[in-house]
This record gives sequence, C-alpha cells and structure tokens, in this order.
Amino acid sequence: MGSGVHNKLIGQIGENLVAAKLGTLGYYASPYAGNVPGFDLTAVDSKTLSSFPIQVKCSTANTLVHSQIDRWIETNIDSTGKYSFGDLIQLEHPNMLWLMVNLPNGQIENARYFICRESDIQKLAVERFLAFIKRHDYRRPNGGNSKQAILTLKELGKYEDNWSLIAPASMTVTTHDGRESNDL
Repeated sequence: MGSGVHNKLIGQIGENLVAAKLGTLGYYASPYAGNVPGFDLTAVDSKTLSSFPIQVKCSTANTLVHSQIDRWIETNIDSTGKYSFGDLIQLEHPNMLWLMVNLPNGQIENARYFICRESDIQKLAVERFLAFIKRHDYRRPNGGNSKQAILTLKELGKYEDNWSLIAPASMTVTTHDGRESNDL
C-alpha cells in the first residue's frame, strides 16, 4: 500500500478512535474526513449541547506532529542557509484542542492519546526546532533549507491521557494502560 493511502487510512482511524473515545466521555463527535480546514472533528456535550472543534493527528510511529516551523514563528533563511527567527505567529485559535493518537505497530487496542491546546503545540514545536537548529549553528546539517518541524512522543509525553481538558470532573476516564481515574 502506498504511503499516501496508508497515511490517509491512519488519519481516518485516529479520527474515528477519538470520536469513539469522546462518546465514552459523554460527547457526540463527528469527524469530517479532511473536508474542513483547521480541524478534524466537532465534539458536542450531550448535556449542554456546547460544541468545540478538535484537531486530530494520528501516527504509527514516534513522530506525532509534522508541520512547517514558519507556521509557529517568523522564520527567515538567508542565501547561505542560515536561519533566523522573529516573533511567534499569533494563533487564530490558541485554545483549540489537539488530540494526537499513537498507534504502536498499527494496533488500535494499544492506542495512546495526547491532549493539549494549539498554543502548547506551538510552544513545543518552536522549542524543539530552535534547540535543534542552534546545535547546528543555525544551519541544517548537510545543507538545505527545509522548514520541517516535528514533535515526538518525548515532547508530547506530559500531555498523555490529559483528558481533564475535555472530560467533566465527575466522569471516570480509562487511561491507555487500563487504569480508571476521575483525577486526570
């Protein structure tokens, strides 16, 4: 199977897993299958009918977020390949929820969930990219001027099972390791 098809299927699986998980938390959730720019599904509280969008990222690998660094911070690359940076990009929706799903070995029964806000993604992406590029004297190793930025399980680890951003305090949530908690 081609990598484009594989990635689309993994994305679809992630969106539907998130919708199912939100159902267990008392939310109606509907994925849009890539037809809405900026977010992947809408969640609606079954009691209050308040709704909110969620950006979903899903991967079978260690890297959960791929983006261009100039999405998060003003970035310039001069003719010698040296990077320089300006101000952080002002986000239109800094509080929008991002829910990343890791499917180790493509197995949904081992799905791991990482929940944070878009502003958290921005902070982590900028920190990771700046640390990387500084180590290389502000130039990409082996040349080039790629603006590719990533976030891995390591950077997102503190947001694993962070259901408190979504779940009402009175609800019990089952974490990826099978624990039940209402203190998430």
